[in-house]
Amino acid sequence: MGNFVFAPLLHRRSKLIINGNTDETSMNSQSSTAEYKDYRVSYDVTSNIESYPWYDIKNRKKHKSQTNCIRTTRYNILTFIPKNLFEQFHRVANIYFAVLIGLNWVPMINALAKTVAFIPLTVILVITGVKDLVEDLKRWRSDAKINKQLTEVYDKTSRTFVQCKWQDLSVGSIVRIRADQTVPADILLLSSASYESTCYLDTAAIDGETNLKQKIIPSCFLNISKPEETKFELHCDQPNEDIYHFHGRITFSSDTNIYPCDNNNILLRGCVLRITDYVDGIIVYAGNQTKVIRSSKKTSSKHSRIEKYINRDVLCSSVILIFLCLLGAGLSLRLERSFGNKWIYIPFILDNPFQNAAGHFFTSALRFVILFQVMVPIALYVSLDIVRVLQMYRIGRDKNLKYDHSISCHTFTINEDLGQIGYIFSDKTGTLTQNELIFRAVSIGGVKYSNRSELPNEHDPLIHQFLTALAICNTSFMVHEQRELMYRLDYQPKYEGDNADDLVLCQAASDFGVRMISRSAKTIVVRYIDSTDTQKEDIEYEILCLLPFDSSRRRMSIIVRTNNKIYLYIKGAETSILPNLSDSNDQDLKTITEQHGMDFAEQGYRSLLVAYREISFEDFENWFEQYQNAANALDNHEEAIADAANRIETNLILAGLTAVEDKLQDGVPKAIATLRCAGIKIWLLTGDKQATALSTAQAASLINMAQKVHSDNDSLSSTSLSSSSSSSSQNNESVITAWDFSETAQAHLKQRTHMIYYKSQLNEMDQQSDTQHQATIDEIRTSETIARISQDITVQQLPVCLVVTGDDLSLILRYRPKEFIRVAGQCQSVILCRVSATQKRELVTIAKSVFEHRILAIGDGANDVGMIRRSHCGVAVRGREGSQAVAAGDFAVDRFECLLNLLLVHGAWCFTRTSELILYTFMHNCQFVLVIFYYQLFNAYSGTACLHSVYLVLYTSLFTVLPQCAAALFDEHISAERALREPELYQYTLNGKSYRKHSYWINIFDAIWQSTIIFFINYYSYQHQSNIDVLSFGFLLTFSMMTTSLLHVLIQTSRIDWSVVGSTILSFLVFIIFTLIYDDVCVACSPYENPYKVSYRTFRQGRFWFVNLFILITALLPRFTVKCVYNTIRNPLN
Repeated sequence: MGNFVFAPLLHRRSKLIINGNTDETSMNSQSSTAEYKDYRVSYDVTSNIESYPWYDIKNRKKHKSQTNCIRTTRYNILTFIPKNLFEQFHRVANIYFAVLIGLNWVPMINALAKTVAFIPLTVILVITGVKDLVEDLKRWRSDAKINKQLTEVYDKTSRTFVQCKWQDLSVGSIVRIRADQTVPADILLLSSASYESTCYLDTAAIDGETNLKQKIIPSCFLNISKPEETKFELHCDQPNEDIYHFHGRITFSSDTNIYPCDNNNILLRGCVLRITDYVDGIIVYAGNQTKVIRSSKKTSSKHSRIEKYINRDVLCSSVILIFLCLLGAGLSLRLERSFGNKWIYIPFILDNPFQNAAGHFFTSALRFVILFQVMVPIALYVSLDIVRVLQMYRIGRDKNLKYDHSISCHTFTINEDLGQIGYIFSDKTGTLTQNELIFRAVSIGGVKYSNRSELPNEHDPLIHQFLTALAICNTSFMVHEQRELMYRLDYQPKYEGDNADDLVLCQAASDFGVRMISRSAKTIVVRYIDSTDTQKEDIEYEILCLLPFDSSRRRMSIIVRTNNKIYLYIKGAETSILPNLSDSNDQDLKTITEQHGMDFAEQGYRSLLVAYREISFEDFENWFEQYQNAANALDNHEEAIADAANRIETNLILAGLTAVEDKLQDGVPKAIATLRCAGIKIWLLTGDKQATALSTAQAASLINMAQKVHSDNDSLSSTSLSSSSSSSSQNNESVITAWDFSETAQAHLKQRTHMIYYKSQLNEMDQQSDTQHQATIDEIRTSETIARISQDITVQQLPVCLVVTGDDLSLILRYRPKEFIRVAGQCQSVILCRVSATQKRELVTIAKSVFEHRILAIGDGANDVGMIRRSHCGVAVRGREGSQAVAAGDFAVDRFECLLNLLLVHGAWCFTRTSELILYTFMHNCQFVLVIFYYQLFNAYSGTACLHSVYLVLYTSLFTVLPQCAAALFDEHISAERALREPELYQYTLNGKSYRKHSYWINIFDAIWQSTIIFFINYYSYQHQSNIDVLSFGFLLTFSMMTTSLLHVLIQTSRIDWSVVGSTILSFLVFIIFTLIYDDVCVACSPYENPYKVSYRTFRQGRFWFVNLFILITALLPRFTVKCVYNTIRNPLN
């Protein structure tokens, strides 16, 4: 397999294994604390080792850390029990129960049967452990299957490729992948059977995209026929999870030059080779260090707002618990001291209460803590986790959220936040639109053309350069289905690629007669077809450099050589091209082109400027040396490349403008209109120009303008604040009326939108100011503009939309970010144009610290990942721009309109259901504790309970938990149809009306009432019945609490659902059956607590049934009455 080394540099002392020898390299002292910044893979053609099988056997242990064997399991036979227990005891709930169990074993404070106290925690630990074991066994079987797959590896002794298991590969091994085989590790492409020095990959297993990806051989290996017999070294990034970026440099032992390589040269583990017969490559990252496996280990750590409410109320319950324990301990000490010197004759007083009073008080308090432990419902967190998973399962099965794919849920802790979304930060392209572009027109030399027939018959150099730029300035490639037909005049290759703009413009150039027919790592062949479709000319362009698109430059360019001339072709956003045009450009042509751009934008078309320039050989050589230094940089690689590109992308000649249409997704206008009626404010963040963004916003029902507002493009004179408003059009009204909305919602949508435009640019006086005072001027201008916007918004009665461009946003984020967010938050919608990915992320980050409501960010591309991760709830739209957004999102959907059911239906349901579950748990546990506390009043505050230990443990954890969990899954405070027809009802959960600060205390007072009724009616009903013992009285209390709690759930639900009714009946039957069996069988299960025939004797008494019926009516009557009155008079849902 060959000798290799991979070693991180910039370490104080690192041992490098080269040819079996160890070489210690010393670094300076300053680097001792530095992190690894470099990673090295060396391949040496020389070999003095045995053939592959012996190499594998003798060196397996030596190179174990670099093996390609993956291990995703968490445990082995020896570590399962200790490690699993260690992980489970990271939960506060388990620690809480374990501490109480330990205290219960202390004889002085023992309050429960010791064996019974173990039951809840043991059950939780066993169930969780079995679940973890089953999951780990599945991972182990999957690992074994993957590790035993076969591939071919180069054996330098026999100088041939031999078969080998994946697990026996190592970093530095050269492997051969054949067609339709899966790539076993992250490999650097060295050679290909394709004469174009390329290969094609199916990456669906990694990013979900079905289109093929093209990979090319690094330029330094293009002229090497057998790279496996060449000695070289690769310096690259440390192993990381970023599947879209790779930077490295290659050096040869026989050459002093350094050659760059990037993500276009890397084949990731899990990809499948297509079309190409075979490729060879060297393993760079292996096993668990591969990018795909590292990225799959990332998990989200978001938490919902409702958890803050739980923590607040847990603190209140803790205070109540402490109060009851201290009160009970104080009353106990007071009672014992009340006997004076006669305490010695009292049988239940064991120690002198006048001695060591503090110790006696502390012991009694601990005993009460054990007895009242459920007052703090730590088990609520466990119930909540289970309910959330089941809620997500139901959401995933909703047919209304499924189009091509079902909704994907990656985060299971923010279900409730979906019902409290106050702001949506949305991308435009691919999120609101289909991202399936349709070519509409071009503007060349100030003339618009929509098809080839409109072109002039005579040769026009500007049209030639424009169409050439469209044909070659892209990242598209060809899949030749019938290569033998390639030389025919009408041959049309199939274009592939992951950039929608590149594909549609490349195809447009082909339709106009300039057709890219071949592309390799070195050259591009373009076919020029004359206007009569009878003659063709194939011209070969040598690729000298490709400068890819990035969000800071907002353009891409390619440098090619043909006929001993070097040309740079470039296309990009107007704001990124216009400042770099040469002064020799015709100003009239520039003005006409800009006007055409405005016309295209008003029609909702996306446009790109196209330009070119000729470069002298001397200028190119000087620049290319700087570019190579930037390309070989491992630190700040992107910034270095961008700086180098900026130096060559100047003095451009304007060629023309393209216009493509990206239609809105089906259902987007109605979805946005519905969300607006629900009280959700939508911020549109786009990289398009202002006019395009406004046209899209109007079509998407984000704003309501009858006529287009002809504001200038992104560069406008002077700092100003302008506003325009217009009456709503008849067309908009007819569309809104056709939607099945309530009258309130339709009236809201028919209101016209008051538009406010935030504009700024230096005036002549400012331009004369020096740089030192410019920051002060910008800060003052920003503050004044924000203040005037705030005043304008305050006096408006109509919905307000604020429009801001990226340049202005840069100043805002620099000087007054929070002030701007507060003011913009008053608008019903905000449109931000020419926004970069960094600005999106910063906006969401600042908005989270300012806004009270939760923020949802939705996007489909890599430039949306920052804001998706920073938001409270990130939603990714599956599209054509890769899977980075899907991997970063908490949810992944197919269309924007999925937000309707996700937020207004499931979000609102989850919030109300979870709120009821939480409040019920607090109330239910408080009722249980208070019943036990009342018993202390008649039991000398001894810290003992009349309830059997089994009921003390199982009552809250088994008998009464199922109905409320069923309600948390199936209860609906409003139907799905009504939630969509009356979206304003979303404000019920948006403002948290089902769980407010006083909700906790209302339920606590209800618990006091119910516990009082349950205990004292039972007590006085059996007060003079001498044949009732402690366990019988305890069973009376247990049965009353059980039936009251079960009926409480039915009263509290918004609708009678058969799942809730069925779970209530099932819980009651489980309780009855368990009681009858336990009382008959378990005679001496627990010392001093013999329950034999207690339930049998109790059920025979008529008084028992009459008393419980009276308790049910009395205990639940206040809640039932208040709910009826509330639903009749004040319920906002009615």
